[in-house]
Amino acid sequence: MFRIAICEDEKVILDFESSLVNAWSDMRSCRIELDTYVSAEQFLFESEDKSPYDILIFDIQMKGLNGMELAKKLRARGCDSALIFVTGVKDYAIEGYEVGAVRYILKPVKADVLNGLLDSIYAERQTKAEDFFVLGQGSDLERIPFEKIIYIEARGHYVYMKGADFEREWKSSFSQASSGFEEKNFFCLRRGLLVNLKHVSKITRTDCILDDGESLPVARGVYKALNEAFIKCYI
Repeated sequence: MFRIAICEDEKVILDFESSLVNAWSDMRSCRIELDTYVSAEQFLFESEDKSPYDILIFDIQMKGLNGMELAKKLRARGCDSALIFVTGVKDYAIEGYEVGAVRYILKPVKADVLNGLLDSIYAERQTKAEDFFVLGQGSDLERIPFEKIIYIEARGHYVYMKGADFEREWKSSFSQASSGFEEKNFFCLRRGLLVNLKHVSKITRTDCILDDGESLPVARGVYKALNEAFIKCYI
């Protein structure tokens, strides 16, 4: 599901932009979830507990908190959504660079311009999605870059994930949770334990030493394959 949010304080324009996004979705046979907000304050209040958006379309000149200020708050929280500004003036270019804006669209929004942007962002996000592990817990979804995952381990009926600056644990079968990991530079040290070779600093016949100093056990008969995979990872 491709998630898009529009924040625009003029209802007529909001409805028009929504119709353009829905028309793009229909033309591309792309399943989307579109949320609309009539103010930055409403966005901050209502979107806090929702899954991250792939694209944010913000009007800059809104009453109260404007679109640029809203974008800065979101970026400060770690939001990595693609950002499109809609504006009637061209005076925000420098500030736009600060928040990583994809592009400015001048009002009135033209369908071909918006469609081109949505096409390019969609293609980029589809490619980028392959570099993320999506952890779903209840209604919450979290995208975790594979490169930041150090190892993933089965612990009874739970799965434990150790990251570069985080830890996660959730109830799941290990086979389901770890599907696809071995295609991302992960190696099976023993049953129920996969390590990211990019975070390994040294290997021995009995231990795998991580770059943070932690040691993981290496199963008997695994050393040769581990050594070959480790060398291949850095060639």
